[in-house]
Amino acid sequence: MCKTPHIHTPACQPKFGQRPPGPCAMGFFTKADTPTVPPNKSKRRECWDARDEFFECLTKNNIDNSLDPNVKDQVESQCGSLRATFENKCVESWYKYFQEKRFSEIKKDKYIAQLEAQGAQPLPFKLSPKK
Repeated sequence: MCKTPHIHTPACQPKFGQRPPGPCAMGFFTKADTPTVPPNKSKRRECWDARDEFFECLTKNNIDNSLDPNVKDQVESQCGSLRATFENKCVESWYKYFQEKRFSEIKKDKYIAQLEAQGAQPLPFKLSPKK
């Protein structure tokens, strides 16, 4: 087995049709070969419940963007245990996505409120994408 992470060394050359051995593998070869099992209905429910509790805490403490490094200490001090539960109960991509989506919705709602305060009126019809 090779001792260097360079794929071009003779000891690291894989046989035709095989992946390189462990430490010689390039970044995209290092993931496990077994796919992750998606969460079942009860695991999704646990994730959503943990998310809702965490978001309630953020709202109560007037924290809009929980991913902002400037408010990280405030998030941890006010909602740290709920954040940890949320992170542990959800798939990593969901954990980040839900927080980004929440902040995006808050920004959108604030922008709409600002426009309405300036006298903007909602359209009397829905816009639909072109076909």
